[in-house]
Amino acid sequence: MTPQQIVPLIGGCISIGGIIFQTGKHADKLDILWSKVEAQGKKEEYMNSTLYEIKGDLKTLSHDITSIKEDIHEIKSCWKK
Repeated sequence: MTPQQIVPLIGGCISIGGIIFQTGKHADKLDILWSKVEAQGKKEEYMNSTLYEIKGDLKTLSHDITSIKEDIHEIKSCWKK
């Protein structure tokens, strides 16, 4: 093989090595992104459970207020008699 044949072969090997190296770097970055996505999913799950708790508390308070209103109407009706 002549140097004119070896130089392109070496250049090609270096290019392929660089591509493999860059792919490895990006794969490592993707791993970081996947963990962030997983953390976001857990955060969303926590937020949903918190919202359900708040919604349940509001329904309970709404029921309690309705009961208080009924009691007030009963007391008013008793006073009018």
